[in-house]
Amino acid sequence: MEMKSSQPEILALSDGRAGNVAMARGLADAVALRCGGGVRQCDLDVPALMVKTPARLWTALPARVVLSLGPDLGTPDVVIGAGRRVAPIVEAIKRSDRARAVQILDCGLPPARFDLVVTPSHDGLSGANVLQTLGSVNRITPEGLSKAREVWSDVFGGIKGPRIAVLIGGATKRTPMTPQITRRLADDLGALAAQTGGTLLITASRRTGQANTALLRTALPDAWFWDGTGDNPYQGMLAWADGIVVTDDSVNMASEAASTDAPVMIYPLLNEGGKMARFHAALFAAGAAARFASELPERTGAALAETGRAAEVVAGLL
Repeated sequence: MEMKSSQPEILALSDGRAGNVAMARGLADAVALRCGGGVRQCDLDVPALMVKTPARLWTALPARVVLSLGPDLGTPDVVIGAGRRVAPIVEAIKRSDRARAVQILDCGLPPARFDLVVTPSHDGLSGANVLQTLGSVNRITPEGLSKAREVWSDVFGGIKGPRIAVLIGGATKRTPMTPQITRRLADDLGALAAQTGGTLLITASRRTGQANTALLRTALPDAWFWDGTGDNPYQGMLAWADGIVVTDDSVNMASEAASTDAPVMIYPLLNEGGKMARFHAALFAAGAAARFASELPERTGAALAETGRAAEVVAGLL
């Protein structure tokens, strides 16, 4: 397939879920930086039929039928899709020869169905066109952090250091986040703040739950909490952090934290093991993170640059 112009259009495709949006857009932006192209973001309302039906069954239908279930995606040069829900559409784009097709994460389809599959190494997927990364691709870049530090200076610049950003996930399909777990987290974070003499900058997620968030607010009255209103301070928190604590339930948050220069600690919130344990072990081995302790560790490894590495490969497709 020939590129249609010297300034390629890159389509970041996802189902609108925050983690998938961040991966698709982060990789798309990094590709555009290398190719000089433009990025268009499309967050699909994926049809219920497509969500409930295994992705492999869609490959038996003509590509035009699959593509007719969604909106007109135009004529991009490369489509970067994130998550299982949009995988049938990305695969159909590949079959229709409309654009280069890049799939983020293992979607259950053979990698050969795409031009490239970008997936964390702890997923264990391999193939000639599979690029394994340490953690997930994301939107954290040195340039973005520098800008965020300036934008959020009025909020975080005057806060007593060391500033410790705390990124809290929560319950998964397998494991609930109980009040007992939340109280343990609050006690351990309080001990860390007391030991370091610093300030906790805390952001919770929907999976944390309102009751658990309220418990944390009560137990940690001296912490700075984002209340969920106004502009999201996430990148500002990372930019101003002297250290970062990430709960152990999110690959995306840990990958984003490890993409900064700050020391990172993984907090054992749910201890689910399996792929998560393998991912954390890889971070520890790379010096990109450490196990949670009552004081900030030294950062021994460089900031992760996996998004840029993946972007170089995608740019090569063009």
